[in-house]
Amino acid sequence: MILLKNEYKHLILISIIIIFASENSLIHAGKFRGTPVIEQIDTVEHSQHVKLIRAFDYVDNQGEIWTAEANRLIPLHLLSDEIRQVRPLPSEFDYLKTMLIYHSQSVQATAPWRDARDIVYDALLDEGLQENLAKMIYAVVRAEGWRWEPLGSSCYKSCHSNAPLLRWRAMPDYEQLNETIDWILFDFPTLDQIDIRVDALILKTGPHIFAQ
Repeated sequence: MILLKNEYKHLILISIIIIFASENSLIHAGKFRGTPVIEQIDTVEHSQHVKLIRAFDYVDNQGEIWTAEANRLIPLHLLSDEIRQVRPLPSEFDYLKTMLIYHSQSVQATAPWRDARDIVYDALLDEGLQENLAKMIYAVVRAEGWRWEPLGSSCYKSCHSNAPLLRWRAMPDYEQLNETIDWILFDFPTLDQIDIRVDALILKTGPHIFAQ
């Protein structure tokens, strides 16, 4: 009888673990909606690009929907040559959806660039990338990623009335950035620690007159 009670307790414990694991997996389940269809483009004008044939979405943790619109030419690289050419990295096809969503936001320029940057880490995890690799790529995007003035802002009505899109990239200290990548991969820092260290190594935030 004691054995049966113990077995019953074990069954309850196992059931609780399974339920918890199931709920936890739902919380962190993939939040991409739709399957992107792409056409690879490699011309003189657009080398190593893809054309997004079918739109798809990413739903972030706050429930906001980020859409990658169809019929846009998008670079096949999320990170710059300064990073890609000096160290081994995951294949771009390992995080293709995240790359398409992020690049689409930088071209559509409807949402603030900080908001688009901040979804990168969770999107990478939702796409199946390991945590330390997701943090590494997020750190590089934070350091050198696209920044832009949202379309329709007052900037387009005054000093930049003829500009179709105000977009630029930050300039980090790449030696420090590579050291930071090693630190991320070996020391497993938190996102807050990464943000502080990465922000400190940005040499030029951009040409815009407002604080970016």
